[in-house]
Amino acid sequence: MKKLLFLAFCLALIATVSAAIAQNFISSQSYSINIDTDNDMKGFSSFSEQSSYSSGYQQSSLNLSANNLSQPHILRINTSGTQLKGEIILNGKVVKRLNSNKVEVNLSPLLSVGEHKVEILGRYVPESSGISIEFSGPSTNVIQQTSGNGILNYVLDVSVY
Repeated sequence: MKKLLFLAFCLALIATVSAAIAQNFISSQSYSINIDTDNDMKGFSSFSEQSSYSSGYQQSSLNLSANNLSQPHILRINTSGTQLKGEIILNGKVVKRLNSNKVEVNLSPLLSVGEHKVEILGRYVPESSGISIEFSGPSTNVIQQTSGNGILNYVLDVSVY
């Protein structure tokens, strides 16, 4: 009887661990959007995304023309929740602290020709709130939305040519 009870316990433990692993399995999606407003490709922007919803991690890539950096490129973060705490980091340097449910920053003065990494790290409450990240500029509009875990971990790789 003890062996049977021990076997049942082991099977239940395996089933529980398997379910936990399956629940935390990362689902991903990728897609690309190319926007060409001029025939000479002057305003060309491209965007690609890879999202991992269960971990709260999201990543996008964006190509921008240096010719457009004289115009604003606005990064907006909004949550339907009551509070958002965190920071926006550009190339390892904190450029903005997140202390409210709506934040906006113009990245144009901070960008130059080359590769840039924009990280948005934070927490929002309540955890069931939705959160939206928007990056807009000339010929560019990227919107990323997520909800449900209270963690914001977003990376935007920006290539300026």
